[in-house]
Amino acid sequence: MWPRNDVQMDEGSMTPEDQEPEPAIDQDMEFDVNLEENSYSNGSGSSYNADKLSSPLQHKLDLSASPTQNNEANPRVEHLVALFKDLTVAEQMEAFARLVQESNMSNIRQMRAIIEPHFQKDFLSCLPVEIGIKILQNLNSTDLMKVAQVSKNWKMLSEVEKVWKSLEDRGFKNLLEPSDRTRGAWEATAVIPGVNIPDHVNQCEINIHRLVKLLKYGPIYERSADKSRYLRGEKIEKNWHSRPIMGSAILRGHEEHVITCMQIHNDLLVTGSDDNTLKVWSIDDGEVKHTLNGHSGGVWTSQISQCGRYIVSGSTDRTVKVWRAEDGFLLHTLQGHTSTVRCMAMANTTLVTGSRDCTLRVWDIETGLHVRTLQGHQAAVRCVQFDGNIVVSGGYDFTVKIWDAFSGKCLRTLIGHSNRVYSLLYESERSIVCSGSLDTSIRVWDFSRPEGQELIAFLSGHTSLTSGMQLRGNILVSCNADSHVRVWDIYEGTCIHILSGHRSAITSLQWFGRGLVATSSDDGSVKLWDIERGVLIRDLVSLNSGGNGGCIWRLCSTQTMLACAIGSRNNTEETKVILLDFDANHP
Repeated sequence: MWPRNDVQMDEGSMTPEDQEPEPAIDQDMEFDVNLEENSYSNGSGSSYNADKLSSPLQHKLDLSASPTQNNEANPRVEHLVALFKDLTVAEQMEAFARLVQESNMSNIRQMRAIIEPHFQKDFLSCLPVEIGIKILQNLNSTDLMKVAQVSKNWKMLSEVEKVWKSLEDRGFKNLLEPSDRTRGAWEATAVIPGVNIPDHVNQCEINIHRLVKLLKYGPIYERSADKSRYLRGEKIEKNWHSRPIMGSAILRGHEEHVITCMQIHNDLLVTGSDDNTLKVWSIDDGEVKHTLNGHSGGVWTSQISQCGRYIVSGSTDRTVKVWRAEDGFLLHTLQGHTSTVRCMAMANTTLVTGSRDCTLRVWDIETGLHVRTLQGHQAAVRCVQFDGNIVVSGGYDFTVKIWDAFSGKCLRTLIGHSNRVYSLLYESERSIVCSGSLDTSIRVWDFSRPEGQELIAFLSGHTSLTSGMQLRGNILVSCNADSHVRVWDIYEGTCIHILSGHRSAITSLQWFGRGLVATSSDDGSVKLWDIERGVLIRDLVSLNSGGNGGCIWRLCSTQTMLACAIGSRNNTEETKVILLDFDANHP
């Protein structure tokens, strides 16, 4: 198989398409006069319009100038053929070579036109359509795009909806519909004095882009919806990787206070602050929907339920509050902790909270009832993970504990760290836990192994506190207060890449598709990295106040948008959230 553009043409030569022989019409291909014009049926009960699939290719080779077209045999030629048959294979090859050397260019071109069809068979066009579709269903999306470049017939066949629906690499099908993002804060941009977005386009180009966004569907979408979604996914990835940023917005709130937590669920962005409030924003509208007032102390942790109906917050006032996301109504105030609620995790409507009172509590957020208390840590609980059954907690007592959420039993205590545990990752399918500590190490545990043998990797190299981790397969990415990002293989226990570029502690990390990672830092910058190659791709945001107090505290993202929570420790930078738009329309 090769693209037709690769075939070199000279005078008298034919394309492979031109050289296809006329297929005989047999009983398997019956034309149905009842079908609309330009369509055909192959007898299998299905029909395809000619606009979708090209008709069989016609044989256009003209051999009228050849003596073989004469019905009378040429005795001299017959004698030569008889001699040729008597030669060995090696002698026949030598005879061919000599004949080519003795022939003029016109005869050589004629010979080429006769020989080439034997090596250029368009097998898909010769097969019944259903079989061609079956063949293409075994390809991935990248290969289907290459198939579409071979010929018009292959392109039309590759766009049959049934082919794209059978794909296994269906990540592009989970994309939400293209966003508007032209109203509210999106009407302006985040490019203001003190905020630099190096690859941001100017206002004129943004206005043109907004007009283009009104045309969300094109001819490709009408032919194959899934192919259009795939192409849109490719455009979005290129937007992240290299294309100019076509839209941005600034959400201002919480005045001069610190944004301590931030979550995204579809169009909702929730920010919590030490000003005792949470704010609920509409991303696409670029405006605040609700301000959640009720806590009497700073909000240190929050979550949005998987269904998007509930927002939960924990505070220094020792309470947990459950809010209705739709209108910001306070549903429940959960009381029981005797110190700051520092962390939480949620699965469905079951909530687990961790506190400086050394306990974890399990709650039902629909009823507002306390289910049970998990006791065992000897110091403050700093981080927690929960999958619906198993709770994993890390504490200032240097330990990681594994709990059964509904019996309240501590299943395992993982001992090894020599200082406080600050960050956790838990992958339930493999029973893997990654813990980051103030002792500068990262430990990888498999608690399905026998007790005492859970440690599978000890990752050393960072020189300070690990502030964030993300795991996919055997690759772990960690960010640290030592200003470095490290990429690890957890099964080999080795560091694959060290990513250097930040000038101060890294505060947050987000891992996108195909090896893209964004990090924020105390130095007032957001950087995008390629962790497969171990290189910096580009700076997304930088603050003029970076290094003098200006800081980017948190990152949150969707497939098409990045949110950056900005502030400072000394009031040198206004508290705000910058949104960067990487969305694309259907082609």
